Amino acid sequence: MKRKLEDYTFSKLEIKILKEIANENHSLSLLRRSLTIKPSRLSYNLKKLRQKGIVLFKKKIDKSKKYVYFADSKHASLLRELLVTYSHINWENILAGLGIEILFQMLDYPRNTFENISEATSWRYSRDFTALGIITLDQKGYSINPRFSTLENFLTEYQKFLLNTLVRSISERAIILWQRDFECLVRAPKNSPISQKNFLKTATSSLNAFGVQTFSDFDIYFYSKKKKSLRIEDVILHTLLIERDSVRYVTYSLLLLKKELGKIDKEYLLKEAQRLDLGLQVNAMLQFLETKGARTGLTLPTWKEFVTKAREYKVED
Repeated sequence: MKRKLEDYTFSKLEIKILKEIANENHSLSLLRRSLTIKPSRLSYNLKKLRQKGIVLFKKKIDKSKKYVYFADSKHASLLRELLVTYSHINWENILAGLGIEILFQMLDYPRNTFENISEATSWRYSRDFTALGIITLDQKGYSINPRFSTLENFLTEYQKFLLNTLVRSISERAIILWQRDFECLVRAPKNSPISQKNFLKTATSSLNAFGVQTFSDFDIYFYSKKKKSLRIEDVILHTLLIERDSVRYVTYSLLLLKKELGKIDKEYLLKEAQRLDLGLQVNAMLQFLETKGARTGLTLPTWKEFVTKAREYKVED
């Protein structure tokens, strides 16, 4: 069965259209002739590219003809630069279909396996991308070749655009606090109507459910297509992600960690902490509780401050 592609992926024709526009071919009539496609098909694909924030339409002075250009957005500008600088590369065979999904997964760290993509498909794309020099392989796994920094920057900005568009559909006042791999932590006005799937209430907005009472004018959500529900360990980590250098949020996380210590899966907690670049912080927090404050640093409270808060929140010693 053919896999259904995400809305953010490109078709080969979309990339071919963008290559024409990058070559200063802006007239719709010239685009149709260059690509030998019907007007309806061109319009359909240009509409999809506009929804992705990549192209915009303009009319000349006489207003009788419509022209298309790259949008002013960061990801659109970077994609144009990529297509112009490396015009000899067949980007329609790289960015189209599952190709961009595989590249997205290489953004933050090297990969040996790719989520939701079959081993055979992953191997085929990895082989082809390596042969073209787009990605490299070392002891840690595959990653984007530093020579193609424009590609990496485009993917980063495009991912930001997609997530920001999604988050703004919740509320114009909603903001992204942290993001990676199409997952993000979102702060939104309290009781915002959430009609989209995959938004899960978390962090300080979930502490009340565990008996740690907090009050705020905002709700915190975690957006992810991978997770259908959140565990105690996730709530602890998401609280830390709100503001990494804040003793306040570290203290909230410590309170929940202390209160639910007997239920915590430390292996899962440490594995997820490492994935979120919180490994050092979580290890320090565990040692802080085990040694009753002998472990200091990394934005930890003093033991006296923590004990006072624990009593205030009725977290038993």
